[in-house]
Amino acid sequence: MEDNAPLDREDAQLIEVRTAAIPHVVPTLRTIVADIAMRQDFDLDAVEDLRMAVDEACSMLLPSAADGKLTCVFSWIEGRIEVTVSVVADTPDHGDDTGLSWQLLTALATSARRTVTPAEGRYLSRVQLVRESEVARP
Repeated sequence: MEDNAPLDREDAQLIEVRTAAIPHVVPTLRTIVADIAMRQDFDLDAVEDLRMAVDEACSMLLPSAADGKLTCVFSWIEGRIEVTVSVVADTPDHGDDTGLSWQLLTALATSARRTVTPAEGRYLSRVQLVRESEVARP
C-alpha cells in the first residue's frame, strides 16, 4: 500500500521504520534523523531543525492514523536528507496547509510537501521533507 519513493539514486542510504502511531515513538524518530544528520556533517542548527521537523510531521499525521500505524522513511546522500512520514487515514482531509504547524515545518526544511492518495478504500496521508546541508547548497 505504501510507496514512499525516497531518493532515486542507487547509492542513497535508507532506513524505514514502521511503528505504532503513538506519541511515545516520536522521540525515537527524532533521534534517528539527528544521528543521520550528524553523520552527514550537518551543523548543529540543521540537526535540531531536522529533529523539530520530524516532530512536526509526526504530530500532523498521528491523529489521522486509522490503522494505528506510522511509517517513517529516512534516506540520505551527499549532504541531503529526505524524510517521509505516512499514515493510512479514513478521510482525505489532511489539515490546513496555512496553519502554524505547517509554517513551522516549511521553515525548518529546505522543502516540504503534503500529499493524500487513495489506497484500498482509505487514504495514504504523507508528509515529505528535504533538508540540505549548507555546504551542499549551490
